[in-house]
Amino acid sequence: GAGAYEHAIPSALKDLVTRSEFLTAYTPYQPEISQGLLQAFFEYQSLISDLTGMEITNASMYDGPTALAEAVLLAHNFTKKSQVTILSGLNPEAKQVLRTYTSNSEITLKFLSPEDGDKNHQLASALNDKTAAVVLQNPDFFGHLALTRELLSMINESGALSIVYINDPISLAILEPPGALGADLVVGEAQAFGLPLSFGGPYLGFLAAKKALLRNMPGRLVGKTTDLEGKEGFVLTLQTREQHIRREKATSNICSNQALCALTATIYLSLLGPVGLKEVALSTVQNSHYLFSQLTRIPSVKACSDDPFFHEFVINLGAIPPDFFTNMKRKGFIPGFSLAQYDPCYSGSLLLYTSELRTKEELDQFCTEMEECLP
Repeated sequence: GAGAYEHAIPSALKDLVTRSEFLTAYTPYQPEISQGLLQAFFEYQSLISDLTGMEITNASMYDGPTALAEAVLLAHNFTKKSQVTILSGLNPEAKQVLRTYTSNSEITLKFLSPEDGDKNHQLASALNDKTAAVVLQNPDFFGHLALTRELLSMINESGALSIVYINDPISLAILEPPGALGADLVVGEAQAFGLPLSFGGPYLGFLAAKKALLRNMPGRLVGKTTDLEGKEGFVLTLQTREQHIRREKATSNICSNQALCALTATIYLSLLGPVGLKEVALSTVQNSHYLFSQLTRIPSVKACSDDPFFHEFVINLGAIPPDFFTNMKRKGFIPGFSLAQYDPCYSGSLLLYTSELRTKEELDQFCTEMEECLP
């Protein structure tokens, strides 16, 4: 959880993605000898656009947080405004990357707090004529489903761009696409699409947008065309780095991307298909909601919210015993992600996640062991 998600990986995926023509391929500068790789990028763009409900997707980014930072820079360049408002519930690591990217720029970041009220109230008091964009994570860092058509309408009516950040795009298999609700940009982390946890990387960022933002997008886009003989082919349609165009017209200094990771996501989505991806999402939701219902039956475990959630949720254990985490790990379980490391006000609170891989017996045992480790 918290931005890195365990999901089942099809056994065929590793064999396909490690074929030599994919594993050793680099930037396809010569389309006449790079048709296979270019087609793979084109399919990746098409799949992400379909899932997010957006018109265009670039040929991948480094990871979720840097994709978000690039979207904020895009909004600043497009609107010529300097203030970016971030609604509460954004991944803390994404916050840190945003601060790094914008620290020496004209952009001012305004982070809103849960104490400012619900997201509609937060937004109403924060929007002004200097707002370039509003960032909203869905599901948010605490698992809550936060995206509504009303929120996006408020943002668009103010003249700002709406940026929806997604930690686990598996959710898009069952939730309405942000593009259908009116989002201008949809970015996020696609590690869940067939990439193992791997101690934190390499992961895969995606960036999708409305067509009006095409010329301001970072990275590159692959397009389908026909040659002089009328045969179908694929080319790099748009390249926005300064090695290819005039420096003053360049939008980003991304010199490479996560091409192999994007290929992995493409094969994963192709192997599962829309039905399989929906089954993964529903199974994950079912397991997480079952775990939540069982944990909150333990007297010392309290739910921190009754808001609807996807597959992550927060519980509070009160005063956690000093040996709690050690004892749980000794029993073979990671008891959750401690939120106190980000903010002391979350003392005793844990963020929990479970996927389609866990059985009912494992979840029941987890609850039993946790109850035994608590006072």
